[in-house]
This record gives sequence, structure tokens and C-alpha cells, in this order.
Amino acid sequence: MNKGSVTVNIVAEGATPCFKENAFCLPALSCQLESSSLTCLVGPYRSQLRAYLKMLAGITKPELGKVEILGKNISRLDQLTWRKLRCQIGYLSGISPLLSTQNGLMNVMLPALYHANLSLGEATEKARTLLEDLNCHFDLTLFPALLSDFQRAQLALARALILDPEILILDLPFNYLGAKEREKMGLLLEKFKEHCAICMIGGLQYHHFLEHHANQIIFISEHKIFNFKGWQPFLQAQDNEIQDLLSVL
Repeated sequence: MNKGSVTVNIVAEGATPCFKENAFCLPALSCQLESSSLTCLVGPYRSQLRAYLKMLAGITKPELGKVEILGKNISRLDQLTWRKLRCQIGYLSGISPLLSTQNGLMNVMLPALYHANLSLGEATEKARTLLEDLNCHFDLTLFPALLSDFQRAQLALARALILDPEILILDLPFNYLGAKEREKMGLLLEKFKEHCAICMIGGLQYHHFLEHHANQIIFISEHKIFNFKGWQPFLQAQDNEIQDLLSVL
């Protein structure tokens, strides 16, 4: 969807996610995620944030309201159209393991071989170029168990980017890394922000990255949602729950 010179990749209108944990209320979310932008969902309840993230990623359909991804209403998609749409969305989770039986290079290549039907040579060249961009200067023939946490994180990010997605969804992607390594991953993400819309949860762990690159901070709590145009307006919010959340940084 184009609005002037801006491409809107995701639109939510009064959308509430399907959520099995009835302990939470689910306020309706209305927002837009534009290309070349980063949106971070923050709030006190991680499982609640994940429900909204999965809805914006098209993994689950909204219980109420509407979500459009790349111009398509996800509640009306048949299975084939949904699968094609998912190929345009990169998804990276801290709990999505690499395949232990495949080496680092093959872990990155597999989506290109399966979804894009590239030849082995084409997939290899594309994966190596991407890994070079992500500073993966280590032995790519090693299996994940023989790599460091940071190296595995680089491979996981490359796997999420190999299909040139228009949207990149990050679910606590580097929560298991140390502070310095999270900063390094933030710098790697910076390289690809201009190519896609990024939506994430877990960004408060590396708030310096959000300070420089977040275009939108969406605070979601049990009964309310606030939308802020960047990090500084979020810091200045007077809401008690937001201040409580910021106090632990």
C-alpha cells in the first residue's frame, strides 16, 4: 500500500489478537508499519506482546478488527496465498534453533532452496554474499554446536533475510546474548533497516539501538495502548506503567 511516497507494509485497524491466556485484556491496536522503519512493541507482559507480534506477522488472525499485510487482509487469505505471503516476511526468534544436522552455510541456504527454487549454486552464492554483509568471518562448514552464541545469532539473522523479505519480525531475537554482543547485532540490523519494515519485541534490552533507529514505539498494557513516534517521546511519557518499565533500564 502506497501513501504518497511512503510504502505501508502492515496496517492494523482495531485489531485484537487471538490469545488463550484469558488473564489479560486485549485492547484494540491501530497502527501502520512503514517500509524502512523500525517499530518496537513494549510492555510489562511478554506473552501479551508476543500475541500482538504474531498477529502483525500474519502467523495468527485477529480475533476482532483487521490486519492487512502488504495489501492483503490476512483474515481472508486461503492457504496458498498465505504461504506465498509468508515468504515475504522474515521471522527471527531467540527460540528458533538452527538445524543441528546442517552446517552454518546450509542453514542459511535452505529457505532459498525450498521457497525460491534457486539452484544449489545460486543459493550458495546468495548466502555467501549475505553472510559477508553480516560479517560472518568464520568457518561456515562448522555445525551450530561448534559455533559461539554470537555466530549462531548471525546465521539465524542471515536465514531470516535470505529471501529478501519486505517485513522482518523479531521476537526476542538476541535475548541470550551479552550486552556488547546485542549492540553488535543492532549494528548489523542497521544495515538492513532501509530495505524492509522491522517489527520487534525485546528491544528494551538494547535501548541504544532503539534510541537511534526506532521510528515507532507501541506500548501495550493490560487495558491500554499508546503509540509514540520514536524513543524520546516514549521516554517523556507520564504514564505510571511506562515509567515503571523504564525504571529497570
